[in-house]
Amino acid sequence: MRIIGSNFAVNLSVKDGTIVSADRPVRYMKGWPLQRVLNLAERWSWKVQFNDAERLREEDQRDRAQRPAT
Repeated sequence: MRIIGSNFAVNLSVKDGTIVSADRPVRYMKGWPLQRVLNLAERWSWKVQFNDAERLREEDQRDRAQRPAT
């Protein structure tokens, strides 16, 4: 996952909906839920880019969360 701001660009690694590693300027995000990072990115108008594998994983997790419990 990549976050691009007005004066920076950083890479973050996501596993099971949690940030597992991040570049130095945002290393404090390690351990954060992905949704918290996405909310912050939206608030600060940062651009978020997912690679294909991350995008598919995120969509699958969102679909599972929206399904009614059986």
